[in-house]
Amino acid sequence: MSRINIEGAIPLLRVSNFKENQSQHSGNEQQKQQFARYLAPRLSPMQDMAHTMAASSEGHLMQTYRLASGPLCGAQIQVSFAAHGLHIVLSHASAELIERLQRIQVRWQRQLHQLGFPCVLEVTHAGENIG
Repeated sequence: MSRINIEGAIPLLRVSNFKENQSQHSGNEQQKQQFARYLAPRLSPMQDMAHTMAASSEGHLMQTYRLASGPLCGAQIQVSFAAHGLHIVLSHASAELIERLQRIQVRWQRQLHQLGFPCVLEVTHAGENIG
C-alpha cells in the first residue's frame, strides 16, 4: 500500500469557521426536527415484514415465482412468511440440479441471514410435496 502525504490537504479549522459550522449544524438539526413529524419512522425489513403479515387478512402470505432464464430456468420458488422470517422453497424437475443445489443450500441460507433476511431455505424435487 502506498503512503499518501495529506499534510496541507485538510485546511486548519479556525475559530470563526468553527462557529459558522456549529451554527449551520444546529440549523440543520432544527430543520430535521421541524420536518420529522411529516416523515414516517423508518422500519427494519423484518418490521416491515411483520407489519405486512399483521395487515394480511389471512395471516399467511405466499407468492410463487417461476424462473424463465439462466442456469435455474424452470425452477419454481415459493416464498411465504413465517414466525422466524421467510420460508423459501426452491423446486426443480431435474434431480441432478436439485442434488447440486442441496449441497450449497446451507451456504445460501447463511448468506441470506447475513444480508438481513432470516429464513428457512428448502430445495426439493418438483414432484415432492411442498409444505
